[in-house]
Amino acid sequence: MKQAPAANTKAKQLVIEWIDHILDRKKWNGTDLARAAELAPSTILRLLNNPKHPFVPTVTTLQKIADGSGYPIPKKVMQALGAEGERGDGNGDEADENIRSLGTVRTRQPTVELKHISSLPASLQSTVSAGRDSYVPAPPQLEGDETAFAFHMPDNTFDPWFKSGSLMFATKRRDPVAGDTIVVTDKNGRARVRLLMDITEAGLKLTKTIPATEDEVVSFDDIGDIAIVTIFVKS
Repeated sequence: MKQAPAANTKAKQLVIEWIDHILDRKKWNGTDLARAAELAPSTILRLLNNPKHPFVPTVTTLQKIADGSGYPIPKKVMQALGAEGERGDGNGDEADENIRSLGTVRTRQPTVELKHISSLPASLQSTVSAGRDSYVPAPPQLEGDETAFAFHMPDNTFDPWFKSGSLMFATKRRDPVAGDTIVVTDKNGRARVRLLMDITEAGLKLTKTIPATEDEVVSFDDIGDIAIVTIFVKS
């Protein structure tokens, strides 16, 4: 039987409190927990970053989180899901007490992933930087956007307006159009931030000068990833 919306909301809030507790104790982020539980990172991140999303995890998913973290599913979570006694190892009361011991559960600031992008080919990029997971607060415009990410400007293309290292936010929620500032990553892992002038059969016409002049054309076959830069934070 389908749960009422109020029941879904309560169950989801309890699940988020439990996951917050796990992250606090393990000193993990959401991606760490997803890896330990053998789940897609989006399964954890959409719960933490977008509490209004209708997604409520199944008991099977919660059991994977419990097995991966070593923290049993709290009894009150199972009750809220209408699944008490279905799964679990009998330590739910202890888990409830652990969550209560944290006091008032903090409100989680929505975040987006801070990706490492570089103007260098992947073979020359730092493996330490590229492999480190990090998150930054999500601007209000990007809350709930599961495609959004942040990055640091990889070069001085738009100097003096935006210097290398300036924080930027991008989204993949729509296709780019002429006039958009985009971040294009080629198949060698090299990223560039450019103003899109036009989309033709030959590829993307880009510029890195203001006023705009056609500087380069990137073939569609050479593009590994593309996103639209929506917010610039001057350093």
